[in-house]
Formats: sequence, structure tokens, C-alpha cells
Amino acid sequence: MKKILLPIFLLVGIFAISMNFEIGLYPTLGLDKNWNEVNFKINHFSENFDFLADLSALNDGKYKPSHGEEYYFGYYFFMNEGGIKLHFEDIDFSFGRLRHHDLVDSPYSVFISSADNAANIMDLKYENDNMFYETRWIGLNHDSNVDLSYEAGTKYPERGANYKTYGLIFGNYRFAYQESAVYFGEYFGFEYFANPIPNFFVQYTTHSTGKPWSYGNNANAIMGFMLDYKDEDKYLYSQILVDDINMNRFLNPEGRQNPDKLAWSIGGDFYTEYGRFGLHHGGATKYTFSPVSLSTPYGYTYYPDVVYPYDGYKAINREDNNIGYIHGENNLAFMVDYYNKFFENYEYSASVEYSITGSQSPIDPWHELGNTPTGTYLLDEEILEHSMIFTNNINMNLKYFDLGFGFSIGQIKNQLDLVLIEDTGRFMFKPDPDIDKNIFSFNLQFSKQFSF
Repeated sequence: MKKILLPIFLLVGIFAISMNFEIGLYPTLGLDKNWNEVNFKINHFSENFDFLADLSALNDGKYKPSHGEEYYFGYYFFMNEGGIKLHFEDIDFSFGRLRHHDLVDSPYSVFISSADNAANIMDLKYENDNMFYETRWIGLNHDSNVDLSYEAGTKYPERGANYKTYGLIFGNYRFAYQESAVYFGEYFGFEYFANPIPNFFVQYTTHSTGKPWSYGNNANAIMGFMLDYKDEDKYLYSQILVDDINMNRFLNPEGRQNPDKLAWSIGGDFYTEYGRFGLHHGGATKYTFSPVSLSTPYGYTYYPDVVYPYDGYKAINREDNNIGYIHGENNLAFMVDYYNKFFENYEYSASVEYSITGSQSPIDPWHELGNTPTGTYLLDEEILEHSMIFTNNINMNLKYFDLGFGFSIGQIKNQLDLVLIEDTGRFMFKPDPDIDKNIFSFNLQFSKQFSF
């Protein structure tokens, strides 16, 4: 027993004298509701080992209170992060529920969303002066107790994803091949994670029939490329994602022309004596992140549904559901942003974004259509959602605490709303000409850090 207790007390002692504890209070006032977030963080950072725990209690109404209205004042608990990161000379390894990001530093990155979402992940990255490689398992749905809205009594299926990057470094340039695979019927696809060959070859060698080792189901393989450049004055990037491309336009122009399923981002940041200025653009064609059939729930989303049971059905926030491009399919977006740091302790950031969005259905392959349409589609509908939002934030690192405040103002015209597809019983989002939403919110951030 002493042999067991001694190392436990030793580890507790080590963490106790090098742990950071932070508590934050973030009230938000809006036009339609006011809400609050109480945040708790316990972190330990060192050269080779990081420990992260980040928990919030919120009453914004997004999710059902964890223990009803009578307990915890109607708040629900949300795990922002909880995991371990290990750092070696050329290798980083992390696991747990962690926020994860794309290789491209952009508000419109297309393989991994810029929304700062967290998921159960296991990530291995190697980088030297000439090349880099990364493989990341992303846990999607496991042992779920949530029913699919379109199949009564059927729980979310087991689903997982794997993201890989193969890159080369040429001075200030980086060029990389990127890919993702979403699979169902299993939660952790070991071979997708551990095997360094591209995901679509893993799919071909493991899932095809007529072999004694065949297992699993069909998977959705997405691929693309990125190129970026960084020096003291600027950061420039471009990125493309391809789910499907119509090769018949070259091989069989008279034949059936299937839709191109593409997403892209391009832009850059410019560093000046007056701060950092950014120009960004992103977009995706219609159907890009959807599965190809009703029987294959491998759309590029964290959940195989767009609603969840809460007072009937409630829409899952699209930014919370999209694994890739933050605005999802059938969208064009443009952003100008700014950042500056004053007097070492004051930070200011602002952005203005204009976005145009058409119908979206990440769980129903072709929206209301029963079969694959002919041709490529992007914002082809008469009624579209138009969104213009301006954000502004100031953060101050004061002597005894951190203080910040910000506001968002804007308008969404013809806001997307849930519509039931009668033939399949599934929900999709369509622009609604009867819904115009004015946006104004003011938020305050107060946090205090304690170090032990």
C-alpha cells in the first residue's frame, strides 16, 4: 500500500505547487435573452507536459439544465476541455476532450472548423525543418442515448473520423495534402489513425468484400490541399477541400454530370505598426458535406442529426455541428478583421462579416430530391439568407484580475429555419422570408487566476 500511496502523494504534491486555477464570470445581455457563464479552469503547463481542465456552467438555454430547474439555478454543465498534451523534440501527442484546429490559420478553414469546438481526440504530430505529418482521431458518437429524429427508437450509431496532413516546408512556405474520413459502425478506427497511408487506401484495403480480413462499413473520404506563406509582415493562405468532383466534364461531356462538392478558403493577415489587418473569404457548394445515401450516416458533422430532443425538437447550432467549414454547405462568406495589443496589457479586436447562405441538409443527401441532381449548385435559390455582423472586443490584463467587454451588432435577413422533408422524415435548413433577426449583444468577462 505504501508503494502505491507514495507516488500518488508525490504527483499530487508536484501538481499542487505548479498548478494554475482560474475562475471566470461572463454575463451576456441580448435583445431576446440574457444569460451567464461561470467558468472554472485548472491547468498545468511545462516544457513536456500540459494538463488542461476547463468546465463551464451556463444558463443560455441552449441545452437542458443538468439537474432540472430546481438544482444549480437551472444551469447546465459543459466540458470545454479536459485532456493531456505531451511535447517531445519533434513530436507532439495529445488526447482527451480538447479543442482542435486546422493546419490553416483562418476563420474559414475547411477541414477543421474555426469555431474552436472540442471533441474526444487523439492526435499525433511530427515536424522537422523539412516536413510534417499529423494524424488525428476524432470521436463523434459512442454508446449514445439520444434517439434519431427520423428513426423512432434508434439511437445515434457509432461514428468516428480521422484527419491527416502530409506536408512539406520550403523556407517560409508550407504545402500539404489534407484528408478526412468519416466512418460509422465503429467509434475508433485504429487503422485509420495508425496507418500512415492515405485514408481512402485504408478504406479500400479493409472494407471491401471478398477478403478474410474485411470489416466495417463504407466510409466517406474527403481530400484537398493547402498552401501558405508566413514572414514578419504577412501570413497568406489558400485551401481547397474536395468531397466529389465531376470528371465527366472531361471524360464524358455528353454523359451525366454529377455535382461538384467543394469547399475553399483564401486570405491573409498583414502585420503593421498599427496592428494586424485580415482579409478572408470562404465558401462551399451545395451538398458538399452531406452523405451520398440515406443508409450511410457519414456526413461531415459531429452528430448524425440536425435536431435533438429538448421541448420537442431543437435545432443543433450549425457552427457546433460542422466538423469542417464553419458555415457549412451552400455558402459564401467574407470577413475583414483587426487585432492590436496596447501597452502590453490591453488587447483590442474587431471584425465585420458578410455571409450568404442557401438551403443546407447535412443529413439528407440531396435535400428534397430523391436522386442525385445533374450539375453543380451554389446559392441557386430565389430566397437566400443574408447576414452582416460586426463584433468588437477589448481585453485588459490588470494587476489582480483580467477584465474584458465586447459587443456584437448586425442583422440576419431570411434566417435559416428548420423544415421537415416529408419523403424522408428528416429536417433540413431553408431560408425563411418571414424571419429577419436583429442582433445586439453585450458581454462582460471577468476572470481571476490563482497559481499554486
